[in-house]
Amino acid sequence: MNDISKAPEGKIAGGHMLARAIKAKGIDRIFALCGGFINPALIGCQDYDIDIVAARSEMEAGFLATATARMTREVQVCLAEPSGFTNYVSAVAEAHFAGDPVIFIGISGNSHNFDNHGFKELPQAEVVKCMTKYSIEVNEPGRIGWFFDKAYDIATNQPSGPVQLTIPTNFIFTKQIDAEPPKGARDFDASRRKIHRPYPNTEDLKLIETALQEAKKPAIVAGQGLWSSDAEKDLEEFSAAANIPVFGAFTYVKAMNQSHPMAMGLLDYYQNTCSRLIGEECDLLILLGAKLDFPLNFGEAPLINPDTRMITVNATARELSDNMLADERICADLKMFIQCLHKGGNVPVADGTWVSRLRQSRSESVSEYRQFLEQKDGRVHPMRITYDTLMTLGEEDILVLDGGDIACWGEIAINAWAMEGRKVGGIFAPGPWEQMGTGPAFATAMQLAKPDSRVVLITGDGSLGLAPGFTPMETAIDRGISVTMVVANNAQWGMIQEQQKAMYGRIYATKLRDVDYYKIFESAGAHAQVVTEADAYLPALNKAMDTSDPAFIEVKSMPTPSPVTQGLIDMRVRTSIE
Repeated sequence: MNDISKAPEGKIAGGHMLARAIKAKGIDRIFALCGGFINPALIGCQDYDIDIVAARSEMEAGFLATATARMTREVQVCLAEPSGFTNYVSAVAEAHFAGDPVIFIGISGNSHNFDNHGFKELPQAEVVKCMTKYSIEVNEPGRIGWFFDKAYDIATNQPSGPVQLTIPTNFIFTKQIDAEPPKGARDFDASRRKIHRPYPNTEDLKLIETALQEAKKPAIVAGQGLWSSDAEKDLEEFSAAANIPVFGAFTYVKAMNQSHPMAMGLLDYYQNTCSRLIGEECDLLILLGAKLDFPLNFGEAPLINPDTRMITVNATARELSDNMLADERICADLKMFIQCLHKGGNVPVADGTWVSRLRQSRSESVSEYRQFLEQKDGRVHPMRITYDTLMTLGEEDILVLDGGDIACWGEIAINAWAMEGRKVGGIFAPGPWEQMGTGPAFATAMQLAKPDSRVVLITGDGSLGLAPGFTPMETAIDRGISVTMVVANNAQWGMIQEQQKAMYGRIYATKLRDVDYYKIFESAGAHAQVVTEADAYLPALNKAMDTSDPAFIEVKSMPTPSPVTQGLIDMRVRTSIE
């Protein structure tokens, strides 16, 4: 049979035009699930030597792309047929709230039946408009490359985030597109990938310098924009030189090395109680790429004192408008701003007493939990799973956390581990949307992107069953991705069940069967183990990480509520009273 992708001389097929645009940006891998509607694009990718990670669902493909974009800070592509579009919408939401630069491409119904109930016709661009930076339906097949270039530029520049490109089916199948623009027509460089970095205003730099000269107890909050701007190492150098403590604003990516002497952990009232000194004593709080949203209590007490001077630095005026409670707002690229502030030499070295008090408070807050790290037998405490894992990982290795209480106990474990002065390559988790069940996709994607690192996922039995849940391990087995997945099995929806117990004195619809998950993954082809005693976890982990195959460890864990669960209980009880 003839290859129907072959276009007449001087023409190019729509699928090949899309693949050419993708390749021009240096993108060598995309994420998709095969489908008849996207066959022209799949064949185009083959001809342009673009690897396709063939997931088992479009939701999985979307989260694989999102995870890769979050870790690498480079634009990724997820491609889906019309019904697959609705499958990846959850991944769009995840990317939106976390600022992940992903181009989601959905193939839609034929354009000549537009608004006439065509086969699988859906206004995709309208559906996800509220959760994308840019959402558009291509209006002409010859402009596929033009729209892709625009989508790339919007996704990658600050604030980074997802975009949606919708392409009608007949556009992707046609072979009548001019391969090159007409002679004499103005064109653009399809390979351009510039990141625009607004330089800081000198008056804004002076404002920060003066504020730091006057402050006695300053602190920095490192937000999402710091990671997106690739400025974490600049902040590490500056904070160490100026002796200024740095807190994180979220759990889903640690924008700074957590073992750095100035890193004080998550700014959180329950998971890191040294944060309470910020609300009680800090006189200057500088937000770098952060948002005054839910994790930061919207800038309100008790987390942030109303008398504390608050200055926010964000890359765009739109971001600044959301931080309206800040006393001063500065628009600048975070990397450029920190470099200029550091090189200016006008920031004094802060009194070390303040940093020492914060560090001591953090150490004391962990002391009551250290007993869980010394357990010898019986079901494993969830804090110990994360702590032992971190103590095993090397400087290039990556930890992924997912789930409810298991992930919250992970934050406590990070506090304890960070004081040991060890370093890992990265710690990642679901974003502010808190889409549990994404951990297996995140870990698989990160191991694929970093084959020389060891990537370990820690999740719970509840979140494992949430979509995409199981399927990324199948993808890992298919492609020989040597990721290690650890599942803490306590046979309950822990965080929810503990809230029911505390608030209602009874439980309902929050039990899970004590399934032997390791048998499922063993039969699928993974290197699988089960751990029933605390001291058996480390040997099992080392064995899993030494194998070249995808590995799975089921840990029979203790059902114990995390400090965050108690915080949620307090908040919801208070809300019901008010």
